[in-house]
Amino acid sequence: MSEEIIVGIDLGTTFSAIAYVNSYGKPEIIPNLEGERTTPSVIFFEEDDGTPVVGQTAFNQAITNPERTVRFVKRQMGNPSFRFNVDGEDYLPETLSAIILKKLKNDAEERLGKEIKRAVISVPAYFKDAQREATKQAAEIAGLEVIRIINEPTAAALAYGLDKEEDQTILIYDFGGGTFDVTILKVAGREFTVLATDGDPQLGGSDVDAVLVKYLAEDFKEVHNIDLREHPHTNQDLWQKAEITKKDVGLKNSVKIVLSHGEKTARLDLDRDDFEDLIEDLINKTETYMEKVIEDAKMDWSDIDKIILVGGSSRIPAVQKMIKRVTGKEPVKDTNPDECVALGAAIQAVVATKETPKDSNGKKSTEETPDLKSDKGEIIDLVINEVASHSLGIRVKSAQTGKYINSIIIPRLTQIPCEKTKIYGTSEDNQSRVEFDVLQGEDEDPRSPDVDRIGKAGLKNLPSHKAGELKIEVTLKYTADGIIEVVTREQMSGQVSRESIMQKSGILADDIVEASKQKLEAMEI
Repeated sequence: MSEEIIVGIDLGTTFSAIAYVNSYGKPEIIPNLEGERTTPSVIFFEEDDGTPVVGQTAFNQAITNPERTVRFVKRQMGNPSFRFNVDGEDYLPETLSAIILKKLKNDAEERLGKEIKRAVISVPAYFKDAQREATKQAAEIAGLEVIRIINEPTAAALAYGLDKEEDQTILIYDFGGGTFDVTILKVAGREFTVLATDGDPQLGGSDVDAVLVKYLAEDFKEVHNIDLREHPHTNQDLWQKAEITKKDVGLKNSVKIVLSHGEKTARLDLDRDDFEDLIEDLINKTETYMEKVIEDAKMDWSDIDKIILVGGSSRIPAVQKMIKRVTGKEPVKDTNPDECVALGAAIQAVVATKETPKDSNGKKSTEETPDLKSDKGEIIDLVINEVASHSLGIRVKSAQTGKYINSIIIPRLTQIPCEKTKIYGTSEDNQSRVEFDVLQGEDEDPRSPDVDRIGKAGLKNLPSHKAGELKIEVTLKYTADGIIEVVTREQMSGQVSRESIMQKSGILADDIVEASKQKLEAMEI
């Protein structure tokens, strides 16, 4: 293959998709080789030789071979302790996600007859730094250079707003398979500006499934005194039936479910009202996040012009009823919740390529980079303004309490790229050096599980002075590519130190990435 294209990828918890901008300047989904527009994010390892199989075939194996099947990998991204063991071999989340990405890449190349080397990949807006870096490393293992990470709600807004000429304020309600985000964006002409975002990386459609699994298992146990969750095969069957039930009860007022264990069988009826009672707490959680973003954006619901739904769970009627009740507005119907993120990532891929025409080696890209075009055939130039989803700060000792705190320098929702500075004093007489952790998170307590250490910086060989006399300027710079630069300057002498934080905590070492990449290249996927 001589020609190259750049793609956008939605690496989802339950389904993934890949798209590109075609020669007409329009984003287009690339179906997999099975003809499906989305691919289940499920991996099955063959019993004879351990070859990974991705997609619907893998999903179908989950019941008969649960110990060789892995799902919901996205929820483990950035988790250094997670391992999936099969045939005595441990697979990291990054490697598992790379297998899914490799399937998408290979199928798209086969479909289009063109090589794919670079991509924009979407992540939940509320992903932290470790999760974003893990996503980039998964792509590297799969043989892809990530030129930009885009937040999923922003991608969805790009897909919706590409041909919309009027200025408007959009709320994106993204209830995916494993994550939830809600974001408010302002669209002015061809400029997209994120105003507020919030969410939960551990709240999604799989939690709806979990509620149904519990309900079905307890019902069966009441009849037969057997807990289906304790047996691997029947447990997987429960999860698959829960997922089917979730979809069916959105289309019908009542569904019938048949459960079995050996010769024992139970037939259940679940109506929509009972289903909505079961998941009420989950929907209420998403409502809380909606109220938070409207407050963060300093708006009222009357200021929202359009509501866009993203993710399969946004199709649940109870979700749409809640949105109508809270906002007084019906969500728009002209976007596909399963495809709009990949389409938006493809749009961002074109925008980013025009901004960054060279690859990571400094060579000019040979990719086809068509212009984005409106329905009228006019060339579209987009401007995308993102915000920091989480605060950035440093670990310092409080002068008031003597305890270490997370001193926030860049507050969450600050538009990026950005640069902010704070001044600190030394804490001891004749202090010869300062060293501090760079933190991500909102909690003032740096020991909080919600605060991540993402790097370290400081200054050495400071002149001798009494405590507090030396003033240390700490500047944090946050680029659109997610690179954080720390500039530490002692005011009296002018001594400066610069650190670019690109190798973060919990991230795979280069040799592990390279070994995983070589191993994946040898696999048939």
